[in-house]
Amino acid sequence: MQPDREGNARETVREEAVNTLLTEALRGRGLAARAERKSRRQTPDVRINLKSRDSVILECKWAGSANLLSAQLDERLERDKSSLAAVGVLYPDWMKPIEDLAFALAATIGLRWWLHGTKGKVSEERLIHEGSVADLADYLRALPLELEGVDRVATAAGIVEFALERSADEMAKHARTAFRVAQKIAETDQEVNRVKARRIAALVLFNALAFQDRLAGVNEEVKSVEEAWRGGVPGLQDEWQKICKSIDYVPVFELALQILDVLRDVYPLLQAESVEPLIRAMEDTRGLEGHDLSGRLFHTLLSDAKFTGAYYTSVPAATLLSRLVFHNWPPHIDWKDHEFPGALNIADLACGTGTLLMAVAAEAGRRHLDAGGQQSAALHKAMVERAIHGYDVQLSAIHFAATSLAMLNTDIQFDRMNLYVMPYGSDGAKVSLGSLDFLGNDEVPVQFALSPDISGGAIREAAKVYGNGGTTAANGETVRLPRLDLAIMNPPFTRSVAGNLLFGSLPAGERSQLQKELRRRLKSRQATGTAGLGAAFVATATPKLHPGEGRLALVLPATVCTGPSWEQTRALIEKDFALNMVVASHDPRRYNFSDSTDLSEVLLIATRRPVKGKAGKPPETRTVFVNLWQNPGSVGDAHRVAQGISATTPANFEDSGTGLLEVEGRHIGELISIPESRFASKQWFGVQFARGDVIRSAMRFVNDGEVWVPGGGAPVQIPTCRFDELGAIGPDIRDVRDGFVPTDSVTAYPMVENHDTENRKRIATIPDRYLAPRVDPLPGRKLKALDQLWPKAGRLLVGARLWLNTSRVVAMLSDTPVLASMWWPVSVENPMLEKALTVWLNSSVGILSLLAIRNTTRGGWVQPKKADLEGFPVLDGRALSPDQLAALSRLFDTLAEAEFERLPGMVDCPARRDLDDGLSEILGLPNLEGLRRLLASEPVVSNRRL
Repeated sequence: MQPDREGNARETVREEAVNTLLTEALRGRGLAARAERKSRRQTPDVRINLKSRDSVILECKWAGSANLLSAQLDERLERDKSSLAAVGVLYPDWMKPIEDLAFALAATIGLRWWLHGTKGKVSEERLIHEGSVADLADYLRALPLELEGVDRVATAAGIVEFALERSADEMAKHARTAFRVAQKIAETDQEVNRVKARRIAALVLFNALAFQDRLAGVNEEVKSVEEAWRGGVPGLQDEWQKICKSIDYVPVFELALQILDVLRDVYPLLQAESVEPLIRAMEDTRGLEGHDLSGRLFHTLLSDAKFTGAYYTSVPAATLLSRLVFHNWPPHIDWKDHEFPGALNIADLACGTGTLLMAVAAEAGRRHLDAGGQQSAALHKAMVERAIHGYDVQLSAIHFAATSLAMLNTDIQFDRMNLYVMPYGSDGAKVSLGSLDFLGNDEVPVQFALSPDISGGAIREAAKVYGNGGTTAANGETVRLPRLDLAIMNPPFTRSVAGNLLFGSLPAGERSQLQKELRRRLKSRQATGTAGLGAAFVATATPKLHPGEGRLALVLPATVCTGPSWEQTRALIEKDFALNMVVASHDPRRYNFSDSTDLSEVLLIATRRPVKGKAGKPPETRTVFVNLWQNPGSVGDAHRVAQGISATTPANFEDSGTGLLEVEGRHIGELISIPESRFASKQWFGVQFARGDVIRSAMRFVNDGEVWVPGGGAPVQIPTCRFDELGAIGPDIRDVRDGFVPTDSVTAYPMVENHDTENRKRIATIPDRYLAPRVDPLPGRKLKALDQLWPKAGRLLVGARLWLNTSRVVAMLSDTPVLASMWWPVSVENPMLEKALTVWLNSSVGILSLLAIRNTTRGGWVQPKKADLEGFPVLDGRALSPDQLAALSRLFDTLAEAEFERLPGMVDCPARRDLDDGLSEILGLPNLEGLRRLLASEPVVSNRRL
């Protein structure tokens, strides 16, 4: 018995009643849940049948009876070994006397649960999760992947990849069929490689088969794949045409039907050998539906990221970004009313296979349920038909995007989908830049709309594209990009350097035309092609967003925060947007947020500023920098990380707090809030280090010339200046190669060739090769004259390309002027100043400041650019006393032949300790040991997780 609010005793609610309410709540979250019945004592408290066709059993108790639950779960595991998992759930005891238990269950965030075992075996580790019914539902939905992780997806990908290869190889056995199939793909995907085109065609077929399989499970009028295949290719055609005519889903099946048309013209054995491997793969991987398997395969197996820059967002990253972008935004939206979210305009101008759009739709559905809404299907229909707009240059990718959106709920029949294939390439003088045609234009031609305007006229608005047919640019169709509430994108990354790979999937002549047109359009905007197409996509989306409320959500290379080529993009964002949040991964296992790349990336969220009025200058905004120590590897992890970020109070940069990000009892990152005035018109240093105190130390030196050691007392002001005030930085490796040929023969032009960390372990060095001036230029390059290069040789060398976890020194001093391949030569007139700078750069403060301005390409692989080094703040030796400068010179001489340990071992390195201690004594700095320890443990240096 429990007392009620008046102190009278009343009967405690039975667990069975709470189990029933939990079952109803989980059903409301889209899970197939069934509660126990008293007449069947052998049934679990709650059974969940997942879409992966796994079952999960829940055993539930009040928290006060937790000691009884383990034995109950042990018994359940022994009895029910076929279930994927047994999960223990504890209800908070405070709910017992509550009269409105359904309300209490919906409101609590104090549910606790854990995975007790899988398939009859007790789990070795018990990780307690805590949260709401919604959190429990998210956990259960992702549990199959939680248990088997990326291995399950990788295994499935391997199965499908093998099937695709088999199917494509069979098609290739008949020359005419191979040609016609490749031609179908080439017409829409700009794919001239016939082998790749056949693989895309095979994946299109696999995608349609998988969708039919899913549809047959929920619609009794749809034949199973096995049943339809009894009639061979004609049987599949008939069924897919029937689905298109009576149910819809034309975007899923249309291109696949065209490929079947080609296969129908060949002998039955070739038909069977082309299709049956795909059917077997579908059967083997059907449990992974809804996890973007086909999209993941598309961009891991078929895209050539080297040339197209097509790095597609991973599903966990898309989930994380979509949850964060909708936190406390849009203002005044009623998620309970499905019409409100459906009225938003959301666009991805480079949507690929629709991963980001699918995540947005899924997040809208989740928030609708959280708000008490009960019209999930109506919401999803409204989102797909009205809110979501996707654009890409590949028709097959757009078809996969349509499938992904439809796969979220196959019970819905869509009247339209706002998905478009954009013209890409040149036709005589006419040049098309894909979605970048919207750069300066509201309405542009469309290459292919999955659905025509039923009025028969030209398509004028994105909301007028319907789901029962297809149209092409040959019909003069156009599309208008609406005013946007949200632009969410993972733009292509290719840059206009190192061979100029912008639009690299096109032939050289055509590519040149597009590059010239892009330069023309960007001339009047704050963007440059040097940074790649990503900068152009930001410039394209910006004017389309509603002032004051419109949001930009991006996946971009981490160099957007620091790279000189991104300076105009940073300026554009700072001018037109409040930069709300930047998320960076400091997880050495995964610095990236996209599949098919190991480039370091960030997630960026910004809100467009209001139109300037007479109210005066708006209040200063702050940016939250989220530095993850563990990058979520699953959808479930992404939900929990997003929830943790939203619930964590960031530490203010100007204070001393630490905004630890805690998820289920583990610290997995930090949040730090920096006022925009601290980084305006500069680099966004908030992503450069994993911990707030290291960021504070770096920014205080770079911006204010203060040496501050966390935990080490008051900062010390020292004289600083730009690096280029002390010396001229010489040519980079590309220029050196344009003018010289490396040789072992002695010439008048010595060089330091590489950065072999086994040999580069001293701060003093000597030349190890020579350079011979070229007579003829390299193919496609201009010859650099001797007098353009050799006068820029220098004795001081600063690392131009560094692996931080193996490098020992970041600067060296040569006994003679040299040029170099992996180092920036710096010409400094004063020999004592050269030595002082070499000591300074290799100190803990010097390394800290160098890492602060670095361009992070790929985790610990960093490349300080010339423009960065020129403005790089260093110790101003000119402002030192003669005694101090002489002392620093002697410190160099003392340590010139000392061997330095690798940077991760700098804490215990005698040479580094002596260098730091000597520098501190000469300049009056605090003891640098604490800073050295922090730097050595930074993931980018140590290559280890925090």
